[in-house]
Amino acid sequence: VSNLTKLHDYSDYLWILIIYIPVWIFTMASRGMYNKTTFYYVDRIARNVILASLLSGLCIGAMLYFVKEVSTSRLFIGFFIFYSMVLPMLERYAFSMIYRRNKSFNAAPQLILVCSHDTYSLFSQYLKKTQIRYNIVGVVQVGQGKIIKNVKNLGALDDLEEILKKNIVDEVILSMPRDYFGGVKQYVHLCEQMGITVRIIMNSYDLQMSHVQISMLGPLPMVTFHTVTLNPLQKAIKRSMDIAGASVGLLVTLIASLFIVPAIKLDSPGPIIFKQKRVGRYGRVFDFYKFRTMCADAETKKEELQALNEHKDGLMFKIKEDPRITRIGAILRKTSLDELPQFYNVLKGDMSLVGTRPPTPDEVARYDLEHYRRISIKPGLTGMWQVSGRSNILDFDEVVALDTKYIDKWSIWLDVRIILKTVFKVLKRESAY
Repeated sequence: VSNLTKLHDYSDYLWILIIYIPVWIFTMASRGMYNKTTFYYVDRIARNVILASLLSGLCIGAMLYFVKEVSTSRLFIGFFIFYSMVLPMLERYAFSMIYRRNKSFNAAPQLILVCSHDTYSLFSQYLKKTQIRYNIVGVVQVGQGKIIKNVKNLGALDDLEEILKKNIVDEVILSMPRDYFGGVKQYVHLCEQMGITVRIIMNSYDLQMSHVQISMLGPLPMVTFHTVTLNPLQKAIKRSMDIAGASVGLLVTLIASLFIVPAIKLDSPGPIIFKQKRVGRYGRVFDFYKFRTMCADAETKKEELQALNEHKDGLMFKIKEDPRITRIGAILRKTSLDELPQFYNVLKGDMSLVGTRPPTPDEVARYDLEHYRRISIKPGLTGMWQVSGRSNILDFDEVVALDTKYIDKWSIWLDVRIILKTVFKVLKRESAY
């Protein structure tokens, strides 16, 4: 017992971790254990954890042998390797069970499947065995076979455009029978125009594509087309920026409210905050907040003023000398202080600091097909449109062009530049009606 307790200081054993951890992680990664598409069976978890631990242990043993290290306790290393097998195995199994049984789909992408009965059965079966999470909105059934049950049938393939317009859809997965192969292009192009990610399950075709990288769902090969370039790491960085920026912005809002709230109340009757339904990413409707800058019945009077709308196509509504704006409202708009409550939308995740302009539902109802790309990312408190002229731009197609340019050219540095330009324009009070 005394031999077990007389160990060296922990710092003398750090070299073990320096060798053991990289080998262990590399082995697990090479076996696909960090890939969400991997099937998580108990025997697969056990087999790969044991393999990674043994290979790492062999490297430690080889190091001890070649450097003739005699002061390090072999028993200690043996226990270390044993526990590095058992504990990660239990952790992996427990995590996979919790993840698999979690029924919360709030953050899961909204998915439509275009496939046959057999493909849907395989897809849903394989999905349950992985850590991939989708909220399946419904299916568009193609090909011969049984009717797909236990999921909403959204209609015929010819109606795909209307189906995408009427539903909140993040991704479309196509698995077309051989007879439909020639028609795949038009449906990929349709989703591309709307900014919707498309994945094609290639199990129906004998393809020789040595220069094409295909992702896998179990044994199902898929090729992906998408117009929104944010990968998970970029999304995490952008979201972190949003949270940090919104936190600072809400602090500024709190301080500014001490002066703005009584000014609005004294200027005109009505609520302090103006709340309106806006359309976010892929058609998600959310409550949009601003300090009220108009009379309380502004929405009612909007129809009466349609003839004065500077956007004649009706896809946006702007009047330079809007009679509904109150005296304090004019000051708030000129200084952009009315936008401050939108930091709450950013913190909630409905919006981002930088993005596209959030449209109203009635604006989206008038959109042509190519306009839907504007709502393929989160709307922003500011964006390319705002820093390129804001209200001076009256051509909606130009607004769409600026928004899609932002989507295509997105980078962290672009977001930073737009934020800095926005601050500069707000301080100069440019184009802020």
